Amino acid sequence: MGINYGAIGVGIGLLLGVWAFIEAESVGGRIFIAATMVCLFFMPIVWRRSTASFVSYLGWSVFAIGCFIFIKLRGVNLR
Repeated sequence: MGINYGAIGVGIGLLLGVWAFIEAESVGGRIFIAATMVCLFFMPIVWRRSTASFVSYLGWSVFAIGCFIFIKLRGVNLR
């Protein structure tokens, strides 16, 4: 049994997504963040291929980086 790094990436992406959702000022921004999280979460369930989990993991990684950049641009100090 090893460490499931994919689950760690999804967890970090989910936490940063919720934080970005709270920081977003417009309704459109919140809808975009929520829709992206739902699509990435259900992608491996709906698309039953071996590449779906990999694509979902890459999506969560890119999403987490985007949320991190968004939060930093909002002026929140992350240490």
